[in-house]
Amino acid sequence: MKRFDLILLKIFLYGLPVVIVLAVFGYCYSQGIVDRANGIVSLMNSVTGLLFAAWMAITLYLSFRLTISESLRDQVIAKITFMRERDEREAILTGKATKTTFLITLAILILLFSLSCIQVSIYRVPQDQAVDGKTGMISLGLGFNLFEQEKQDQASKEMQRENIFLYKGLPVSSEAILLMLIVLQIISYNYSMRRLMK
Repeated sequence: MKRFDLILLKIFLYGLPVVIVLAVFGYCYSQGIVDRANGIVSLMNSVTGLLFAAWMAITLYLSFRLTISESLRDQVIAKITFMRERDEREAILTGKATKTTFLITLAILILLFSLSCIQVSIYRVPQDQAVDGKTGMISLGLGFNLFEQEKQDQASKEMQRENIFLYKGLPVSSEAILLMLIVLQIISYNYSMRRLMK
């Protein structure tokens, strides 16, 4: 099983640049930049879809294996994070750097959770909806949804008011946040390790 995992890992790593090139080709094809009438281009588009599907299946399999296989996780994640434990001193420093990284990541997660729940709206309403002659309104709220859902009910209410400032949670996607946290953990660990080694 270990050999099979390592083969798939190499395919994943060497396939990454190929997938990026194919993604650019797929984008050009979908936007009509590439001539779709050409038979070879149409065949390439089909092959691109097949290669994407295979690479995504490998990605899902490796992600699952990394969560359940301790040996694969130690081998792969150690290389990604440049983690080395050659003696007892480095093992202790690794523990301290890991603790620091965990605490930094937890603090950022708490901040991101808070920012995603807070809702602030400053707006003006029509004169007929004014309260005591004042048309300027401030609305503060907390929002928490277990699943993503569209808010169509509020759309009609918002059409009747003129938004001055509107904040309904983080403007970045969940994918961007996850990628940022992965990169942050790697940078934080390596920075902590270098600081402790001095």
